[in-house]
Amino acid sequence: MEKEKKSITIKSDPKNISKARRFVEIIAKQYGFNDSQIFDIKVASGEAISNAIEHGSPLGAKSNITVEADFSKNCLELKVIDRGIFKKQVKVDNPDPRHRGRGIPFMLALMDTVTIKEGKKGTTVKLIKKLK
Repeated sequence: MEKEKKSITIKSDPKNISKARRFVEIIAKQYGFNDSQIFDIKVASGEAISNAIEHGSPLGAKSNITVEADFSKNCLELKVIDRGIFKKQVKVDNPDPRHRGRGIPFMLALMDTVTIKEGKKGTTVKLIKKLK
């Protein structure tokens, strides 16, 4: 399939996470990912989107989060782009299931590649899943 980039921009409000996850699901189905892979992609992107809303929205609900999807060379590349400053996390070693801070480890476990690019104008989380 030829390379094609699509995107969605949502207001930085938790109620919009499902809209962005649905966008990702439609894209993944379009390019032939199976149900298990789609689940992984939705969970990982949902974590990145949730983090962007919570930590990357300096204007709160007035901020925007953009999710870009690009399919090329048998890989789906998702970018979650916000306007906040990334804060490095400490190692998660708290076994309490109510403890937060597991989003990045989930992304790393579910996707083939995860990169976080920090900048003065925002943070971009890139998630890549290979079509197998």
